[in-house]
Amino acid sequence: MSEETTGAPGRGAPGEPAGTEWPNPLRDPRDRRLPRIAGPSGLVIFGVTGDLSRRKLMPAVYDLAHRGLLPPGFSLVGFARRDWEDQDFAEVVHDAVEEHARTPFREEVWQQLAEGMRFVPGDFDDDTAFEQLRSAVDELDVSRGTSGNHAFYLSVPPRFFPKVVQQLKKHGLADAPAGSWRRAVIEKPFGHDLRSAQELNAIVHEVFAPDQVFRIDHYLGKETVQNILALRFANTMFEPVWNRSFVDHVQITMAEDIGIGGRAGYYDGIGAARDVIQNHLLQLMALTAMEEPASFDPASLLTEKLKVLRAVRLPEDLGRHTVRGQYAAGWQGGAKAVGYL
Repeated sequence: MSEETTGAPGRGAPGEPAGTEWPNPLRDPRDRRLPRIAGPSGLVIFGVTGDLSRRKLMPAVYDLAHRGLLPPGFSLVGFARRDWEDQDFAEVVHDAVEEHARTPFREEVWQQLAEGMRFVPGDFDDDTAFEQLRSAVDELDVSRGTSGNHAFYLSVPPRFFPKVVQQLKKHGLADAPAGSWRRAVIEKPFGHDLRSAQELNAIVHEVFAPDQVFRIDHYLGKETVQNILALRFANTMFEPVWNRSFVDHVQITMAEDIGIGGRAGYYDGIGAARDVIQNHLLQLMALTAMEEPASFDPASLLTEKLKVLRAVRLPEDLGRHTVRGQYAAGWQGGAKAVGYL
């Protein structure tokens, strides 16, 4: 199909000025199957050497490129404490993509993506490194045509969030040129309790407006998680009996097929409970127990989720109702796995 028949933005109907958006009268607006190709843009990943980046983020960028959903000039910038050159970074991304990508590896896709890769070494309190990052971003606007559009992905522990966003503000990286955008993607966990989350929120919004910040819980992107709503509310066999009159209890199990890997330092500071229970698993609980929302827009979903979370009652003695364990050393998937005690 041509761009005109898919109603792609930025293309006008015959006789209309270029850039005019027009609706496709044959397309149901609820149909999300047609892909939306991103406009000129770049992604900066802080903490690019971490487990999340290697297992999830970099392979996901390649998958988007493989599906044709990234612009030809897309750029990927890594920021971390490594004495690497751009080609060293590209090699790390290459290895992560080959191991973890969900789409087949194609050399032509990789080569196009690799041309836009840059690496900036430094610490988060290193002003010189952020000046180098600013120069890299400006260079990509020229060489790759990213048009000043950049997202900053904070794949770092929460204690570094304030320093990173303040450095972005200090060195002018949070300010978009006229007609462009800047955005921040912030990983969980967001703070360690309500007060620290509120303080962190205030710091972030000193730099980025609320509509520029995306707080991500990547678990919600899993297909099985998204299918819970369809299973519950669109399945006429389950929907009438999904209530306390017929369901005795529900068990939610999160099982991993990997060992501690390179996450020991992260767990030392965060812990498994904050890593998965207060975000991933509470979200699953809310989706499982919530009432059907008035509509499936974000505000309505949030309203029903909050009703569930506000109804939660914790036992007085958590120790009597919980069991804690440790990662023992052994073999996993044919590879030796280290312990974490």
